[in-house]
Amino acid sequence: MVSAKDPRVRLQHILENIDGILSHTEGLAFETIVGDFVLVRAVERSIQIISEAAKELPPELRSQEPDVPWQRIIGIGSFLRHEYNRINQNDIRSILAVHLPALRPAIIRLMTRLDG
Repeated sequence: MVSAKDPRVRLQHILENIDGILSHTEGLAFETIVGDFVLVRAVERSIQIISEAAKELPPELRSQEPDVPWQRIIGIGSFLRHEYNRINQNDIRSILAVHLPALRPAIIRLMTRLDG
């Protein structure tokens, strides 16, 4: 059995949450997303999981994708937990439209390297 601390498991958690967020928000107007309390909370929770999984990746693995803003990804989880009342719609929009789609291929590359 593979340990939950195995980087492959952490990468899989990141990928599953990226895909989950993107599949549930694809084709929706941003106003529809932010107007849906449950969807917003699901997006926020998935971002927290992505953040925590990224934090647990070994630094030498993260360094293989230097263009990924790892510290910002890790930081957003803490922000959502402790400063949840300060998250704004533009942050969510940017994460959905820019950051998650850009992160996905980097995660796949890391998974491929580990499996290769």
